[in-house]
Amino acid sequence: MTISIYGSFSAGLRSLAQSKHRVVATELTNEKMEIIRNMEYEDIGTEGGIPSGSLPQNETVWKSGQKLNVHTYVDYFDDPLPIDGTEGGDPDDPVPTDYKRVKVEVTWPGVTAGHGVIVTSRFVPDGAESDVGGGTFRLNVLDGSGSGISGAEADIENNETDPLININTQTDSYGSVLLTGMPPGDRNYAISVSKDGYESVTTLLPYPINPFEPTDTHASVIEGQLNTKAIIIDKLADIHVFSRNIYDEAFPGADFNLSGGRVIGKEAGTGNDITNYNENLSTGVTGDINVTDIPPGKYNIVLNEPGYALIGSDIVFPIALEPDQSQTVNLIIASASQDSLIVTVKDSETALAVSGASVRVWNGVDFDATLITGQMGQVYFPPNTDPPTVLNAGDYNIEVTAANYENYSGSEMISQLTQKQVNLAPVPNP
Repeated sequence: MTISIYGSFSAGLRSLAQSKHRVVATELTNEKMEIIRNMEYEDIGTEGGIPSGSLPQNETVWKSGQKLNVHTYVDYFDDPLPIDGTEGGDPDDPVPTDYKRVKVEVTWPGVTAGHGVIVTSRFVPDGAESDVGGGTFRLNVLDGSGSGISGAEADIENNETDPLININTQTDSYGSVLLTGMPPGDRNYAISVSKDGYESVTTLLPYPINPFEPTDTHASVIEGQLNTKAIIIDKLADIHVFSRNIYDEAFPGADFNLSGGRVIGKEAGTGNDITNYNENLSTGVTGDINVTDIPPGKYNIVLNEPGYALIGSDIVFPIALEPDQSQTVNLIIASASQDSLIVTVKDSETALAVSGASVRVWNGVDFDATLITGQMGQVYFPPNTDPPTVLNAGDYNIEVTAANYENYSGSEMISQLTQKQVNLAPVPNP
């Protein structure tokens, strides 16, 4: 009963505090909008924005003892009224700057953008609309399936204009940002896009200014035209890595490198992928690590443990990590100094692993064992038995058989950890 009363009391205090914040935020929002209403039309704009003006895009204000964040956004709007149409539409509006839209949002600690107090208004010029020049720029933020991402943060900068452009805004319900009156420029609009739970993407300068050929280059604006730029961001994903020994016991503290993720470009000359994730990690005392909030894509793992080797896993490398997926990977680690043999069986035509293959290893003296390959097409000798089976260094015979494949017979000199790949030829169709 005491806990219930305390919980209800705490919730009530939080609700009261939020109400006080909202009241003060509403007062401040109205004050800011009233200041803008008293400005001349041509002066309404933000520092670093389009249209340009003296209003700060972001500022921190203390009011009634409360810390508040004020975001002011101003843009041009092309009214789709049939009397003059829209730019590129029917009819075509040659002056797509009918009026200015202003949005003032006030947030406070614990309240994110889009959830504070918002006031919007539009301002119409005295007399006829005027052509402010420049081009129209549309940014589309999409996921991998082509669906628009609403509420994504978009920062658009151009350090070559006067005044400098630095626009901070959010995508609309369709995943778009539409800006009119943008000064022309050739691949000099740097764009950063982000959203909680999604990848963050930043455009790059083109090659050869950039050392590789980027996937997402800076945007261009051509005067008098509609310029479109699309950026794809997907939900982040997780990889849970477990390190195990050959007896399926935890192998704590395995150091490894995880690399891959989003392809941000191609290496000049070779065309090899350049990715954005490369980290050295460890499975720690528990023998596992959950790598969270990483970009989807293909990943490789390289073991960094002197004296040991990564002899296999329960999943094929590279790991194909999908958006919003939680993938589990079991790494199998063996001593590099112990006399042992790993046999990997693959299809000679496709290079794919052959599971279910029977692998016999013997020396005709004191060792004879047969194992069946798993999903990775691998087996490890000596097998895990009680009492332990001993495999000593020396020459061994190897025989591999599998359904629908020709048999293999060969030999191998085993010394410490030895790896052998056997390529089986498929049986020809009759």
